Amino acid sequence: MNLWACSLVISCCGITLPPLEAESPDESHSLKIEMVEDEYFVTINHPMTKEHYISFIAAISDNGIQMIKLYPEGSAQTRFKINRVLKFYAYCNKHGLFEVNR
Repeated sequence: MNLWACSLVISCCGITLPPLEAESPDESHSLKIEMVEDEYFVTINHPMTKEHYISFIAAISDNGIQMIKLYPEGSAQTRFKINRVLKFYAYCNKHGLFEVNR
């Protein structure tokens, strides 16, 4: 079964949520990805206020997902194990989902 071909319906409080379409990041949402020893160090130069912040950063590989939840007033950075990562995603609470191919 091809997991990428599956469809999924997500609802919250009885409301069906539309699927998110990932965009290429603009200048204010670009991810800086560095290899540090056996990890990727991912940073985003983005405000982390209560009103405008990066909610999560995820690393997608052919064998799983690594996802880190971020919080307002924290830093927009995290580390991921280098484990056949294909893509990175970041979600801004005001501007949506961004995707970067590895």
